[in-house]
Amino acid sequence: MRVFLHVFLQLGVLVPVVVAGVGTAMAAPAVDLSAREREIDDAVCEDFDWAAKWDLAWTATFALAAVGSAGTAVFAPRDWIGDDTRAGLYVTAAKATVGVLAKLLDPLRIDVEGLCGDRHPASAKARHVLLVEAAQRERHMLILNVFGGLAINTIGLLYLGYGRGAWESAWLSFGVGTAVGVASALTAPVQSWILNRRLDRPSIAVVPTVGHGSTGMALAGTW
Repeated sequence: MRVFLHVFLQLGVLVPVVVAGVGTAMAAPAVDLSAREREIDDAVCEDFDWAAKWDLAWTATFALAAVGSAGTAVFAPRDWIGDDTRAGLYVTAAKATVGVLAKLLDPLRIDVEGLCGDRHPASAKARHVLLVEAAQRERHMLILNVFGGLAINTIGLLYLGYGRGAWESAWLSFGVGTAVGVASALTAPVQSWILNRRLDRPSIAVVPTVGHGSTGMALAGTW
């Protein structure tokens, strides 16, 4: 009986201590991050959240444009649209199809391991690595959108203009395609790229110096 009583007493002491420890751990505040770490987390996590939506939205937009343009070019009666306009619709469908393939084969993906929802103190170096990777992906995406779109629209312009002599349709297709490419680039996630450029930017500061019997100013910089 004394043994059982002793066990119960031990449990009565240990259980509240364990429960209190668990409660304290659960109530413990999140890792205390520095201002730069929080800034990196916010930028990368925001871009991660927006990247998936951006990929899906523009894939759907290009797909609808491809189907709509091709369908109109195939089924519209001849008395509705002329041959040049029909050719322009085929070119638009082709360019939109390229846009769909680009988004499916090379979507914008951003790694957020150790940042969003799982913040831990031993990831200061990893944070900057993820930021650099996200910035590189965003820069690649911007280059592809701007220059890749410009190249595709130029091909369409040359085909309709020089190939068919339909310069009105050619310039209309080029203008619309370029506007779509610019809109795609402007709506893309770029917070990580901007932050990475700002953090890596060289800075120069004027620092006061004090010596034995003399004072002065010195320039301090980081590159």
